[in-house]
Amino acid sequence: MKKEWILVASREEVKFFRRRGASDIELLRDMGNPLGLAREQDLVTDKPGRATDNRMRARHSYSTEQSFRERALIDFYRDVIDILDRSLLTHEFEALTIIAEPHLLGIIRGLLPTRVARVVKREIRKDLSYAEAPEIAQRIG
Repeated sequence: MKKEWILVASREEVKFFRRRGASDIELLRDMGNPLGLAREQDLVTDKPGRATDNRMRARHSYSTEQSFRERALIDFYRDVIDILDRSLLTHEFEALTIIAEPHLLGIIRGLLPTRVARVVKREIRKDLSYAEAPEIAQRIG
């Protein structure tokens, strides 16, 4: 059996598990995201900048593509992906299962380096961050 890690991700935390057998997994690491439950207004102290359109004499505000909350989430998962990348390079795992709700799974997929993406064995689109190791082992079979 290949050395397999399981990443269980949510906005609030991420858990790294190591699979030791078909139904035996152990928690390796649990990282909390301090900004995971923060509201947008807690992260931003200012309103977006404003500009005047001289042609129409109207004022409008600048906007960003991503909310500050989304950007904080992406920054947190960049750190998580760095851990995965370093662990893969040191041969701590050979296969990876990712469990996350669909939107977060898309963020994670977009951040994965090619070498880590190649070892992703399966993706489960579900929030199982509340689950303990035995339930996660049962879900992934």
